[in-house]
Amino acid sequence: MLGPVEFVVAGRVVPTGHPRQRCVLAVLLAEANRTVLTEQLIDRVWGDDPPNRVRNVLSGYITRLRAVISGPSVALERCPGGYAVSVDPNAIDMHRFRDLVGRARPAEDPALLTEALGLWRGPAFADTSSRWLANLAATLETERMAAVLLRNDIALRAGDHAELLAQLYDLAAAHPLDDRVTRQLMTALYRCGRQAEALAVHAKARALLKEELGLDPSPELQALQSQILDNDPALAVPPPKSAARPIPRQLPAVTSAFAGRDWEITQLDAVRDTPVVAIDGAAGMGKTALAVQWSRRVASRFPDGQLFVNLRGYSPGPPLHPLGALTQFLRALGVPPDQLPLDVDEAAALYRSVLADRRVLVVLDDARGPEQVRPLLPGNPDCGVVITSRNRLGGLVAREGAWRLTLDVLSDDTAVELLTKLLGTQRVSLEAETLTELVALCAHLPLALRIAAANLANHPQRRIADYVKQLRAGDRLDALQVDGDQEAAVRAAFELSYATLKPETQLLFRRIGLLPGPDITVSSVSALVDDASQLEVLAAAHLVESVGEGRYRCHDLLKLFAAELARDDPDRDAAFTRLAAFYLDAAESAAALLYPQILRLPGRHGYRERFAEHAEALAWLDGERVNLVALVAHAAEHGPHSLAWQLSDALRGYFWLRRHAGDWLAVARTALSAASGEPLAEASAQLSIADVHWSVGRHGEAISAYAAALDLARRADWIDGQATILGNLASVNVERGELDLARQHYSTALSMHQDKGRRAVTLSNLGNVDWEQGALADAEAHFTEALELHESLVARANSLLNLGSVRHDLGQLDAAMADLSDALRLSREVGDGADEATALVSIAAVQRDRGLLAEAFDEARAALVLAQRIDGRRIEASAVNVLGTICQRLGRHREAIGHHEAALRLGQVTADRRAEVEALIGLADAHLSSRRLDLAASHGDRALAAAERAGYRLLAGYAHTVLSDVHRRLGDHSAAVTHTTRAAEIFASTGGRLWLSRLDRASN
Repeated sequence: MLGPVEFVVAGRVVPTGHPRQRCVLAVLLAEANRTVLTEQLIDRVWGDDPPNRVRNVLSGYITRLRAVISGPSVALERCPGGYAVSVDPNAIDMHRFRDLVGRARPAEDPALLTEALGLWRGPAFADTSSRWLANLAATLETERMAAVLLRNDIALRAGDHAELLAQLYDLAAAHPLDDRVTRQLMTALYRCGRQAEALAVHAKARALLKEELGLDPSPELQALQSQILDNDPALAVPPPKSAARPIPRQLPAVTSAFAGRDWEITQLDAVRDTPVVAIDGAAGMGKTALAVQWSRRVASRFPDGQLFVNLRGYSPGPPLHPLGALTQFLRALGVPPDQLPLDVDEAAALYRSVLADRRVLVVLDDARGPEQVRPLLPGNPDCGVVITSRNRLGGLVAREGAWRLTLDVLSDDTAVELLTKLLGTQRVSLEAETLTELVALCAHLPLALRIAAANLANHPQRRIADYVKQLRAGDRLDALQVDGDQEAAVRAAFELSYATLKPETQLLFRRIGLLPGPDITVSSVSALVDDASQLEVLAAAHLVESVGEGRYRCHDLLKLFAAELARDDPDRDAAFTRLAAFYLDAAESAAALLYPQILRLPGRHGYRERFAEHAEALAWLDGERVNLVALVAHAAEHGPHSLAWQLSDALRGYFWLRRHAGDWLAVARTALSAASGEPLAEASAQLSIADVHWSVGRHGEAISAYAAALDLARRADWIDGQATILGNLASVNVERGELDLARQHYSTALSMHQDKGRRAVTLSNLGNVDWEQGALADAEAHFTEALELHESLVARANSLLNLGSVRHDLGQLDAAMADLSDALRLSREVGDGADEATALVSIAAVQRDRGLLAEAFDEARAALVLAQRIDGRRIEASAVNVLGTICQRLGRHREAIGHHEAALRLGQVTADRRAEVEALIGLADAHLSSRRLDLAASHGDRALAAAERAGYRLLAGYAHTVLSDVHRRLGDHSAAVTHTTRAAEIFASTGGRLWLSRLDRASN
């Protein structure tokens, strides 16, 4: 009915007879599944001019319609006083349209709106002459227009302004007095960089309103004009939204035997209106177990995920900084590493923004106090927060309205219930009275009860009464007699468990107290004792807990107990020195294997080769990262200070690979403070600080830090350091489009480098500048020389990537394909996802230019998937641009425009000037093919200006080539010849051959 009234069966239109008969059908279908009284039906079909014997005429129409439409899913029925059609409403386009729009509006779902608007085939009831249907058609048209405007608003918020522009021009022409359409068109034009045209639309609308209606523009339209005149940042392109956001499921496994907290669970279940719940209590009370148990119970209320972090508020080491927790959460919520803030306030604001439209449960375990917690609280009341702490968190209760639950010790019955679950009914039933005494000796404390049960479980033949006797006779029985002294109960349980261990196991337990980090690993323990297999004995005694293969953790109270015991260990300092040496040696070994091309501090080269493969070294660094960060902090505070900056230096390459920006900056800053008075070490730490800022796109901070690092390196007479700092500074210049300055810094760095690996890196970087500036032969020479010098697989893969890409631009497609295939193989061998994705993008481009479009499309899609998985936003932009060019070759111009628009947004977000220029050239070409010559010219001009401003000569040649075609289509042959001539000059001077055939066609 959204168009001519048609009855369609199996894709075939079934004739429905006379126009008045179609009116009868339309009225009945408009009221589907509802009775239309006979008098209503007559009035709606004929109005004030019914025929003679109208009821007989109507009866005849009904009979004929029943014969036409009746079937298994449709029935035209006689009802008391009238008629009704029984049918699924979704089989009628009018009802389906309204249903889709109704579902789309609250969710702002553009797909549903597109489906709804796609049902329209023309004006509603186009071939009927009923006044009632005409009024209904006018109502439906209003609803259609509202859906169009809503879809436009959603598209503008998503940054799809350029693709929307042609539709908005058509819409504005059809509805010149519609205020909202005018505002949408102005916004889209402004975001396309066409400020003057946006203001011209406003002027035209103002004149028309005055002429036609005698009105001034609405306040909203006038406000938009002011925003455009002021270049208001609020009108800027919104950041792109991720296609699919991750749903974190971080809750730990529930305790195998959980008992005794039924009342507390009931209390928590009753709390629904308070988003923040704080569970406090003494150490060992079971706060974490309760929080995890209840969080899993209510997880279904939070469909967007559950976050968990151990804030280490009362652990032996330093508490987790709020920025560290926020970084973990933001990563889990899908924020790319290069967008993670390095300031706690900025990170907290981003965290609240990300959670603004999600329902997530956040569990903050072992909080030190309100100041540690506040930055981690979502601003959205639909999220839930569970906090555990030994602190009563009164500030949170007072200011944030948190609901507090204080845990007490277990009652006699609930404590016996817990022991029964841990030991088994049969064993417990034989000594029920003794069990009550054991509960009393453990002060009803869950942790003490679990440790006692672990001791008994390890000796199944032992009577509970014997264990109780031993506990009662302990050295600290007088402390146990103090009513309510839970700490004493725990210490007594600890001492008894410790006393039952063999001497070699006791030694290991004491040495665990020396570990600064939260994790205990077989490899780290091997540096402390001779027999690391004793970890399994400690796990069986519940003195450590296995959290993965070869990895353990220790309750903070147990670790404090171990640290107390370690104070009297005469070998304490020597053991810690061995531990520090192990970590530094392993980090050095991993660094030498994974990133030998990364500059290191001079003077330390002796290390044991611990890793056979890249994957093994990287896995070790990933697993030990939290311990290494803790060790740097410990060394900076307690000494030796040199360990802090040596570890920081060894980890710089790892952080480059993994981009843990928060940890990276913390380690580098800690190293800088520890290196005070040592210019060489300070230069290394300052270099790392600069690198982390560069990695997240903070170019200004990076340049300042590189300047400080360069000054320190000069004071220390560190020549290799000066060269590396200049090289990294030049790379920042490249990203900022400052190619001449970058060449100057690279050339100076090359003259200073003595190491052939670092010379090779600088040669590659110089080749990249040559390539960007269109000196393709020079670029090929630099890349070839770099490849000959490189020894590591990672560096060779990168050089082959560069060489293949420049040979592609030179038109040497077979040679390019060989280089890129080798690069892809090597990058997969070393596990470098970034180089693998880049190789796939470049291979897709070569396949495209070979005419193998299906293969090219598959490679580009694979590159895009991998780039998104590793959060490689710049590679993602390249992949999307290549997909756009492939779609363009396939004649799928609208898809091409969509891809290039997405790439343009990514380029703007990541400050990737090359991606922006390539996207603008692709948009110009796609709009040219779609005969949208004004858009093609606009994008082409922007591409050319940006390419010339940055010095991208080859891209400028491509922009000239597209513009020559655009102006030829526009009939401006003089401009076309000018662009053709400039493109030919660029291709001749650079050696670029890819676009020569197109340019030749343009010249002819």
